[in-house]
Amino acid sequence: MKLSLVLSVFLSFAIVSQAAPMHFDKRRFGQEHTPEADATFQEVKDLAQGTDKEAQAGNLSGAMVRALLAKAPACDQQDRADEVIDLGRQIGGAKLQQFIDVAKKYRQLERNTPNAGQPSELCNKPPKNKELDGLTQAQDPTGTGNNPDTGNNPDTGKNPDTGNNPDTGKNPDTGNNPDTGKNPDTGNNPDTGKKCNPDTGNNPDTGKNPDTGNDPNTGDTGNAGDNVAETNPVGGVKMPKIVKQNGDFIVNGNGFNGNLDAAHNRQCDVQKNQCFNKFNGGDKSISTQDCETQHTDCINGPPVFA
Repeated sequence: MKLSLVLSVFLSFAIVSQAAPMHFDKRRFGQEHTPEADATFQEVKDLAQGTDKEAQAGNLSGAMVRALLAKAPACDQQDRADEVIDLGRQIGGAKLQQFIDVAKKYRQLERNTPNAGQPSELCNKPPKNKELDGLTQAQDPTGTGNNPDTGNNPDTGKNPDTGNNPDTGKNPDTGNNPDTGKNPDTGNNPDTGKKCNPDTGNNPDTGKNPDTGNDPNTGDTGNAGDNVAETNPVGGVKMPKIVKQNGDFIVNGNGFNGNLDAAHNRQCDVQKNQCFNKFNGGDKSISTQDCETQHTDCINGPPVFA
């Protein structure tokens, strides 16, 4: 009787196991204790050693660890980096620059995310200290986690065999059609990134040369200084415009003490944040690499004013 009962339970478990296979999602944890991360925590404590700020540095070091956890608020990492610089200013002297260097390294560390390949949310406010302007945490768009029905990675939208999104025919990293090598949305040449007629070198929509901005037929110079991140934004996510006001440059209500470069960096950072947020919200027509590439294009382009 006991033997038959044991066999019955065993067979039931085997049937359930086959009928409902268990799936374990990969998680992107452990980033709070990489060698790079641990080094920044220790440096903060070491730099404060021998001062009256040792206890403060110890508490801050612990808070820096927690700010890299998956459930930490989006701006915790930036806030802790600001506090590292603040501590350096309190201690002063030659150590200030060392604290600034540690803060900048820490601000760019990768954070934990619930799933491998899932980008962490970016902070959407300017840092307190200008030394951190334009810095964001590293992202890790890796992992598989493929959809068993489509074979696609739900985070990247890619088919692991072809690298393409089967719905759009595009490679989500490059945006290009794998057969033609062209981006079907923009018509850009993937080698130059410019929209042009391969025979004339001109933009087929405007008739202008993308290098000079000139229309070879009319001589119109057009606007050769456009920022591609503004004229052709990824996912339709527009950047905030810079407003000139009383000798300052304002982005989303934040001034930059007349520093145009800082204002330009901020408008590009905000657009990047919103691009990532759109991806995180489920829009798989864009990829994290699209957002990163656009951010680089934005920084390399001219400031965009209201």
